[in-house]
Amino acid sequence: MALLSPAILELLEQVRQIALSYPEAEEYFPWGTRSYFRSLKGRNFLFVVEGLDDLVVSLRLPLGEQAGAVSLPFVERHKSMGFKDWFTATIKTDEELDLIKPWIGLSYELGKPFRGKADCLPGEQPYILEFLDRVRQIAHSYEDIEEYFPFGDRAFRKRKGQIFLHANEHQDGLYVAVRLPMGEREHALSLPFVEVPKYIGHKGWVGAKVRNEEELETVLPWVDLSYEMNQPVRKNKLKSKK
Repeated sequence: MALLSPAILELLEQVRQIALSYPEAEEYFPWGTRSYFRSLKGRNFLFVVEGLDDLVVSLRLPLGEQAGAVSLPFVERHKSMGFKDWFTATIKTDEELDLIKPWIGLSYELGKPFRGKADCLPGEQPYILEFLDRVRQIAHSYEDIEEYFPFGDRAFRKRKGQIFLHANEHQDGLYVAVRLPMGEREHALSLPFVEVPKYIGHKGWVGAKVRNEEELETVLPWVDLSYEMNQPVRKNKLKSKK
């Protein structure tokens, strides 16, 4: 395997020192990729890939920073996670690294597990975090609920049970995914802000981009329906009648 140049090793070390300077930040290697996450609930805020002559850094940016970011020739929206506000910078010089250093802190703040209106970053809409808080309150009203971040997305499940809710803040709304019974699902999909989500849509899930109070009031009762849909089947229901 080719050795990295001293210049790239120096850039990598600078990024590592910044990332690990934040509270609860840890470095690990899922899928062989150098990653950094907040140890509480494990939400990623930075990915780094070393090349022979460059350093590829991926991080999440608030809306207020995104236009300036893509105006730089070495920055682009992430190919697979761009819809979640992730961006990739291909860095070759100290000058380029200096431009993106503040973004590492912003990405770290966006990775904060429990964000309220006071945690808004440049360009973010406070109502999105307010809506998230209301959805979280409903989810935690059930007994023994775990809120965690599989693959970086916020999810809720009964401890050691199935996920019944996804709720994640996007730049233009709160995205909520729930599993619904057939009749309610058909009605939900007739609404303009509801879609069949990727990967889990075939299992009865719907995804809603919530942008106003009326849409939120429509979605909130679905959390309860999804919770009931994802409860384990009781053993006595599995017994055949004699």
